[in-house]
Amino acid sequence: MKNIQAIPFALALITMTIPAFGQKYKTAAGVRFDNGLNLTVQQYISNGWTAEGILRTPVIGNKMGATVLAEKHHKIITRGTNFYVGGGAHYYWQTKASTEAPLYNPNVFGLSGIAGFEFTLGRINLAVDWKPELHLTGTEDNKFNWNGASISARYIIEKRKPATPKWKFWKKK
Repeated sequence: MKNIQAIPFALALITMTIPAFGQKYKTAAGVRFDNGLNLTVQQYISNGWTAEGILRTPVIGNKMGATVLAEKHHKIITRGTNFYVGGGAHYYWQTKASTEAPLYNPNVFGLSGIAGFEFTLGRINLAVDWKPELHLTGTEDNKFNWNGASISARYIIEKRKPATPKWKFWKKK
């Protein structure tokens, strides 16, 4: 029973030590697992905004595509733990010839939303998010795709230095 009571203390201790290791990034790239294996790149813009590009690969399925998103990040607990929301656009196309009727349009264009959480430890950024899509063109059966949750693992290529405070209690000599 004493071991179970120690769990909240251990979690609090870990949470307090995270700021020493948490890092934000300017540029991060890696893989994203959702309905397939995708490549992802995030670039910090300013004031908590990032641009994310996702390249959908035909590893699972026969569609390729690209998604571009703008995301606003909000700090939770530490500098390296964020939640984010955003939106953008996507375009998917078939990589194999379709056997459907000639009127079938395999190309899909639409709007994407995104919401998720990310955690940065050293040079590794891990994220869990949800990216629903609204297809505006193409002959998809589902015009709205919920897409489920995804997991991303990125390597931080360029770190971002923490902002320096604009106020000081002392003067440098």
